[in-house]
Amino acid sequence: MELKNGTRLFVDTAPIIYFIEEHPLYIDEVSDIFGRTAEGTLQVITSVITMIEVLTKPYKLGQNEIACAYRDFFTNSKGFSVMGINTDIAELTARIRAKLGFKLPDALQLAIFEHNNCDVFLTNDKQLKIYDKSRLYILGEND
Repeated sequence: MELKNGTRLFVDTAPIIYFIEEHPLYIDEVSDIFGRTAEGTLQVITSVITMIEVLTKPYKLGQNEIACAYRDFFTNSKGFSVMGINTDIAELTARIRAKLGFKLPDALQLAIFEHNNCDVFLTNDKQLKIYDKSRLYILGEND
C-alpha cells in the first residue's frame, strides 16, 4: 500500500488480528504498516470497538496469552491511538447508519475515522465498499 509519511490511518479490526496472529496472506503488508507506525512515519488510529472485537474470542477460548498480546499492542504501540466514543461520534454514527444502513460496529468505526480526520480506512470488510472508495483500502484488493 502506498502511504505517504504523515498519513493518518484508521485500522479496522481484521488487520490487527492479522498482525498479532501472523496471518500468512497479510502478515507482510500489515507488518510494513505497523513497522512504519513504530518508526513514526504513520499515525494509526482505531477504536474501542476494535479492542472489544479482538479480545472477545481469546477470552471466550481461554487464550490468555493472545489476549495479553492484544492488550500489550493496544497500550504500548508507538504511534497508535485507541479512540473512545463521545456524543459527537455517537451522532455521526447515527447519521452514517441512517444514510447507509451499516450495523452499529461498522458505522461507529467509520464515525471515528471521520471524526479524527483520517486519510485512509484500512479494512478487510468488503461490505464497506459503499462508503468513500477513495479513502477505503481493502487488504488484498487494492494491490
